[in-house]
Amino acid sequence: MRDNTLSLTIWFSLHPVISSYPVHKIAQPVVFLPGTLCDERVFMPCWQYLDIPYQAYVPLQWAEDLSQMLALGADRLDYFDSPVHVVGFSMGGYIAALLALQNPIKIASLTLIGNTCQALPDAKLIERKNLLKALQQGQYKGMSDTQILTMLHEQDTDRAAIIGIIREMEQDLGIATLASQMKATNQRKNLIPQLAKSTFTCHFVAGEHDQLASPSQLKATQQQIPDSTLEIIAAAGHMLPLEQPKVLADHLAKTLNQ
Repeated sequence: MRDNTLSLTIWFSLHPVISSYPVHKIAQPVVFLPGTLCDERVFMPCWQYLDIPYQAYVPLQWAEDLSQMLALGADRLDYFDSPVHVVGFSMGGYIAALLALQNPIKIASLTLIGNTCQALPDAKLIERKNLLKALQQGQYKGMSDTQILTMLHEQDTDRAAIIGIIREMEQDLGIATLASQMKATNQRKNLIPQLAKSTFTCHFVAGEHDQLASPSQLKATQQQIPDSTLEIIAAAGHMLPLEQPKVLADHLAKTLNQ
């Protein structure tokens, strides 16, 4: 995997951290989990605005099934002696919620970006079943431009660089990783009843134009979980960490430092 991709280089050249963009410090440990066909590159633009001395990343792309994903997450929790803030994006949000529910005494808070923690609807399951079939038959050629654009806000000023990062992650992680992640997360359970009884605080975050985890869905979810919070971020779609990294960093610093 490339350590310094062209698209990230372009992104950072467009968004330098300057004096008017303060870097927020988060003192408690934070563990990050990425989405489908994503790696740490999905968080890197956001991380440039954060100073987290005790930080870990869960490489879900290493896992072949759900149990391995959870084992990798539990391993990262064990890095720290104090409770951990867990932040999961998209698919990683669902894994983060499972991880938190399995290890409640180790969790300071749970932040879910673009994930409702509900079971997948039948239409989405059929879509994923067809995708898995295409993957197994060697017919999948990667995400189309149309598919990528549905995950982005239509007025993203850095659209070309963001699309480049998405395509580079897809190319580097590959078809085998996509197939494993699809199989591992197809049969999702509705975790809302369990989260409603949890001892840790849940924070929900999404872009206002997220078509995979819409603000209305998240509002309905958040209302079922006592003491949870919901933040809808303007001018962003599903790929919020790449589209509005500074705004997301500001929000994480505010909620995780409480």
